[in-house]
Amino acid sequence: MNIIKKEKIFLIFLVAFVLRLTVFLLFRPWDIQVQTESVLDGDAPEYHKLAECIVNHFTFCGNTFRTPGYPFFIAIFYTLFGAKPWVVLFAQIFVDLVTIFYVLKIGEMVFSRRVGIIAATFLAINPNSIFTTASLYSDSLFVALLSAFLYFYLRGLKLGEGRNFLIAGGLLALAVLVRPVGQYYFLILLFFTLLWPTRNLVTRLKWGLLYTLAFVITISPWLYRNYTLYDTVKLSSVQGETLLFWQVGYTRGWETHQSREVIAAEFKSQARALGYSENSNPFTNESIAQKLAVQYIKTHPVVFASRWIKGMINTYVNLGTADIVNKLGMTPTQLPPDSFVNEKGFKLISLFLQTKSFAEISSGLIVLVLLLINYSTFLLGAYVLMRRHQLAVFALFVASIVFFTIPGGPMGLARYKLPCEPFYLLVGAVYIDQFLNRRALRVAARDVASDRGSNPAVNT
Repeated sequence: MNIIKKEKIFLIFLVAFVLRLTVFLLFRPWDIQVQTESVLDGDAPEYHKLAECIVNHFTFCGNTFRTPGYPFFIAIFYTLFGAKPWVVLFAQIFVDLVTIFYVLKIGEMVFSRRVGIIAATFLAINPNSIFTTASLYSDSLFVALLSAFLYFYLRGLKLGEGRNFLIAGGLLALAVLVRPVGQYYFLILLFFTLLWPTRNLVTRLKWGLLYTLAFVITISPWLYRNYTLYDTVKLSSVQGETLLFWQVGYTRGWETHQSREVIAAEFKSQARALGYSENSNPFTNESIAQKLAVQYIKTHPVVFASRWIKGMINTYVNLGTADIVNKLGMTPTQLPPDSFVNEKGFKLISLFLQTKSFAEISSGLIVLVLLLINYSTFLLGAYVLMRRHQLAVFALFVASIVFFTIPGGPMGLARYKLPCEPFYLLVGAVYIDQFLNRRALRVAARDVASDRGSNPAVNT
């Protein structure tokens, strides 16, 4: 049986590797034209530039918008192989395998071996994970560190070993240095640590102290850097500017029927009147941007809340077909600007079917089927966990899903649900495991009944 289980696990990792390698080869990121047009796109050029700053000058080029984790990761490969983004994308295949490994281990530790195998299988074939791996974005590294953190954190809760909380705190801090949104997740997990029902208060306080100590020590050098250079104890200046120029920008654009770019330019003009300047302290600029964003939100609370909720829903229904087709070496067709953010459901579906190519519609249907399986099994798995009274771990998973869903706001990109996927795949795997167990019992019962019916000696 152990040999069979090892073969299943090997097969999971083999399938995951082959799928990601196939996308990598079809994408051809080493091609200069592909690198220019598709790899160094969106946020990627900034990560690329910061990695070169680290390699060439061992500085962060005065950047406060990003944290150093992902650029440093890129810089390791640039130092070894030169400034070749495709090498980083290839390395991210193995980073994604790390995520699958820890999801398997979490499922095995918290629920059962088969739950871990089922969840890892779904993650291995998950299109969102596969195609994001081939992007020069921080998502894959962040989710890998998050999964490793979660394993050691849950291991600490289960075994009561303080060293696991030290490791967990350090890993979460590294994840935060990749994507600063995780800094608030630290507080949520600290709350769960202090209230975990299976241990006494003194033990929980000790766990919380170790977890906090490791986290603070790991992020403190970067906080000290920002305090020294900019007189501000913050990880980055991303929050206020993203809130104003993107999230409020999309909301105001929907309200006025203008593009986000036009609205962002208007907000930039208002910010400059309040002292915003590229030559100013970036944290001062962030404060000005946040002030304008909050002013808008206070005067348009219903509109902003409705667009935010719609964006969160879009995150889970976004099929990501343009990215899929692009990574497969074909030319994607784009929906009208901002239509995914602004259009209503049926109009958006109609635009999708009218605009998209056959390849995009076909890939979208495959993704849609997988999403429906994942979401339906998650709901059924939630019911199973509540029936089993595994409420603490279920609450932790749900809180994590909610936390990582909220920050995306109106933008609704498919990759924003990557941090949530390990959680809902594990819950869904609980239901599938129970279904398979019940099916096996029914088959066994039928076999016994059949044996009794065909062998009179059994009945006597």
